[in-house]
Amino acid sequence: MAAEEVSNVPESEGELGGTLARVLTVLRCSAAEPRLGGVLFFDLEPALLPLVGELLADLVEDGALVEDGARPRVVTLGSWAAPEDLWLRTGVTGEGFAVLPGALVESEGAPPPVVLVPDLGHAALPVTQAAVTLLDADAAAAAELFGHSMRWRPMARWLAAVGRAEAGRLSPHLLDRFPVRVDAASAHRELRALRRRAPTRADDRTLLRTALAAQAARPAPPWAGPPPALTAEAAREVVALMPSNASRRRDLALARTARALARAAGRARVGTAAVREAAALLGLPAPPPDDEGREEADRDPAPSPTNGRTPAPAGGLESAGAVQAPRGQRVRPVTAGRAPVPLEPATAPPVGGDRGPYPEDDPEALPRFGSLRAPRASRVARAGAGPSRGHPVGVRPARDLRDVALIPTLLEAARFQRIRRARGSRAEGLLVNAADLRQYRRRPDSGRALVLVLDHTCHAGWDWAPALAPHLRWSYHHNASVSIVEFGHEDAADELTAERYRVDSLLHPRVLASLNRPPGMASPLAHALDLAVQELRRLQRNGRAALEHALLVVVTDGRGNVPLNASLSGRPPRRVGREGVNDALRVAAAVRTLPRAEPVVIAPAPDVHPELAAELAEALGGRLVAAARRAGAGERA
Repeated sequence: MAAEEVSNVPESEGELGGTLARVLTVLRCSAAEPRLGGVLFFDLEPALLPLVGELLADLVEDGALVEDGARPRVVTLGSWAAPEDLWLRTGVTGEGFAVLPGALVESEGAPPPVVLVPDLGHAALPVTQAAVTLLDADAAAAAELFGHSMRWRPMARWLAAVGRAEAGRLSPHLLDRFPVRVDAASAHRELRALRRRAPTRADDRTLLRTALAAQAARPAPPWAGPPPALTAEAAREVVALMPSNASRRRDLALARTARALARAAGRARVGTAAVREAAALLGLPAPPPDDEGREEADRDPAPSPTNGRTPAPAGGLESAGAVQAPRGQRVRPVTAGRAPVPLEPATAPPVGGDRGPYPEDDPEALPRFGSLRAPRASRVARAGAGPSRGHPVGVRPARDLRDVALIPTLLEAARFQRIRRARGSRAEGLLVNAADLRQYRRRPDSGRALVLVLDHTCHAGWDWAPALAPHLRWSYHHNASVSIVEFGHEDAADELTAERYRVDSLLHPRVLASLNRPPGMASPLAHALDLAVQELRRLQRNGRAALEHALLVVVTDGRGNVPLNASLSGRPPRRVGREGVNDALRVAAAVRTLPRAEPVVIAPAPDVHPELAAELAEALGGRLVAAARRAGAGERA
């Protein structure tokens, strides 16, 4: 490719773009190395993951030593997957109904399955727990269910996709099982370009298989003969390319990827060149320029000393001692005429704006608390009373007539219409049996909610973060739903009104933006409290018995200068006086009548009208928490 390579779309016929070539190379490595670990695609088009899974199944089928005609199963798991789908299921055989192994149980002599997770961020809890348990497992897996015992050696290949912006919210333990990462945002665009250049019409799978054959990229059978040996120099290179505090699975993934690349190239040993090629494939930062003679060492690695002592460098110089590298950095060995060269940590973003393959290493990454264990359901939900709450994540056969999923029920009934009409007397209408009924399977609701009111006009010069932190921590630990009401910032669409929005978690990026807005001038405190009261009532109406606790946190100094009527009508008031404050106190009194609501006022101690915050806390029926002034900060006029 020439100058047009900037677009990252191949121009010559039969040539792949950078992202597609990397995806196919990773698939080859996964097929050749059963214990490589899971592969995680960032920003992959959802429709492409089944295609990628079929390609990996083709590669595993070509290299597996199984009986002819056996093809790996391609299993898709998402938010709808239940434990009974994974380990044990009821199926129909030639002899009637039978208990059969689930989707993740592997049979002896059969090729390992390919497991697809289209959206790892919204996968069902049984799926994420299974991934943590099975991926890169050192021992045989076992499942004991309903008197049935199953044991197998996990060899399945896992492919998952997730948006990069959401990856930092996943559990580090889950992400650790997917050490191979591919930024696949441009894969769909490159595939369209490849489709346009194809000389004949063909489906995407045929095009990519042709591209694999053109690259001579088919790996050697994974179990045919011993794998290439990892040389001592290559092992040191693997350790040097990873920081000391990185997960050991990343080191192993780098070494196994290098071994797969060496096997595909027909090498008997894995040298430093294969390790660096694997590091580039995994998106790790490039090492510094190689020393002279490194290529010769890579082609013919020198034998390691048998006496356990490091040989002296060429030129007769001996090291006076070990060179200590700073934490997270490495120092190259001292040789004649060279000084130690410190490198940046491998987790630092490479030059060029690339964000690196491990977003969980970002200090600003905030994983969801307790995401690998079942969230605590509300007291009433555990008792089985009250309406069903929580976001639907799938369906299941109905156990009663509550929370019936209408569309899935009709789709289930439609499958058997021809048989039922042939056996019955009715010829019109849709025949629905009790076995067709489906219920929604919902994510358990914690029964807790945080309503946060932010007055941005008062926090200039005041450090209100320490006073607010315990309440944010409570929301984070209890997976509470979050409603934000904010006003008084310079970016407000209408300075006379407050703004309200809802998010499912405190980790939503919009919440962080709300906590760091520059202050404005107008302070419609009464309208903000009115929206907060409406939000509390909405939470208690939508399954009132399921709401156990609602925390109302109001961050303000109590100096509202916009009357409620002005906010509702949109007309600026001519005279304000104390009208805005009185409206706020009147609206706040309604919170006292709401059950299971705990109001808290976080306020500075201003020099002007310090009594307003105390009056607001008394009207709400809550407690007042004082915020400290920043050193050298001024007071709002």
